[in-house]
Amino acid sequence: MLIEDLFRPRWHEQMEEVIKNMVASVITNEQVLLNEITDWENSEKRKWMLIGNNYYKNKMSIEEKKRDAAWKSNLKLVHGYVKKLVDQKVGYVLSKQPSVTSTNKQYQEKLTELFDAGMLNRLRKVGKEAINKGVAYLHPYFNEQGELSFMRFPAEQVIPFYADSENMRIESFLRVFEMNHYEGTTKKRIKKVVHYHAGGIDHYVMEGATLIPDIPTGGRQGYHFLYGEQPVLWEKVPLIHFRYNEEEQPLVELIKSLVDNYNTQASTNADVLADIPNFIYKLINYGGVDLEEFINDLNINRVVKTDENGDVDKLTADIQTDATEKELERTRKAIYELGRGVDTLNENLGNASGVALKFRYSDLDLDCNMLESEMQSSIEHMMWFITHYLKMIGEGDFTSEKMNFVFNRDIITNEMEAVEMCEKSVGIIDEQTNRENHPWYTAEVETRLKQQKAEERNELDEYLETMEKQRQAQSGVTDDE
Repeated sequence: MLIEDLFRPRWHEQMEEVIKNMVASVITNEQVLLNEITDWENSEKRKWMLIGNNYYKNKMSIEEKKRDAAWKSNLKLVHGYVKKLVDQKVGYVLSKQPSVTSTNKQYQEKLTELFDAGMLNRLRKVGKEAINKGVAYLHPYFNEQGELSFMRFPAEQVIPFYADSENMRIESFLRVFEMNHYEGTTKKRIKKVVHYHAGGIDHYVMEGATLIPDIPTGGRQGYHFLYGEQPVLWEKVPLIHFRYNEEEQPLVELIKSLVDNYNTQASTNADVLADIPNFIYKLINYGGVDLEEFINDLNINRVVKTDENGDVDKLTADIQTDATEKELERTRKAIYELGRGVDTLNENLGNASGVALKFRYSDLDLDCNMLESEMQSSIEHMMWFITHYLKMIGEGDFTSEKMNFVFNRDIITNEMEAVEMCEKSVGIIDEQTNRENHPWYTAEVETRLKQQKAEERNELDEYLETMEKQRQAQSGVTDDE
């Protein structure tokens, strides 16, 4: 044995140290979640979500504008182009009640109940958020009455983890949000983290750089919901994403620089107009004491004192705004061009023909086609939860049934041309198809037509009955004779 062997750790002591180092090097699930939360909160994607939300509410970068001198104006003109374009797209696709149909009569009745005014309003909000933030999320849950409902999670609070390269199948997701919490009589803001996964839901409270199980809320629960007192797991993670486009790129990212430029140009021009007076007085050998006396004499006495060879003149301020107006007009056109909207102030829009209207709406139509395609896919995902819920509560197994969801767009047309085309189509196509293409057509038209035909039949029957009575009466008189 060598002398240095006496000072070496024993073999089992060496192995204990190796194992300790291996355990310490293994990252825990909570550390992974913390890393993902940190990356998400510092990400560009989340930053654009917050910007989109602010710009929709007219909270823009122009509010940071400063003046370089105390006497100068500092007007901050905010133009709500983002809000207008977002509302235009939402109104175009989601303003009308969608058509939800199925060949199964029982399933059709359930769909009619589910897709009521409340569901349409929820879809409008989801569509608006998707355009503002690039993506929006609905979470299926059970309300206090034990009925399936859908809650909208703000997109900036959600961190999804996908199981496929196309980001379609969600493997799990985090929801990170802040809320008020009382400790005694002291109100504090705490950050909560909820991890939804295939095995249930984990609740945490974030303190500094540590995740602590939130036991009062539920801690680690091995289920997604309770059906009565029975814990149940969804076969899919309970989250439905609604994308504005495949890239989840918000509208504001496309037009923010243009809107900022428009606000800056308009505000700067307004500052110039506010700071430059209509004219400037030119005084030669003024006989008064100071300028305050000059203004006072001019306003009250309408005279000005001058010394020998004195004079008073006015210099007119020549303000050039043509260049600014051209820049504003160019920027405005670019906002509608890149934002894929319709400029309703276009002077030629009101008198445009049907073909011209379709051309002017082509960009909006193209953008809404992509939005509708993404929403169709999301609604199909939502129907999975609905059909499994109906099966679970014993109201029918519709999991293999097909349904059609059609967005009824609020399309602008030239009514005069549409009416003329309907008149010219009489005898060429059936009456109902012709009516459906009339600009004033609604579902109530068919009901009113049936009522009108019934009234006409009654009038005809009454007329024929009266004529028959008169005929019989005349026939009776002739026989008596």
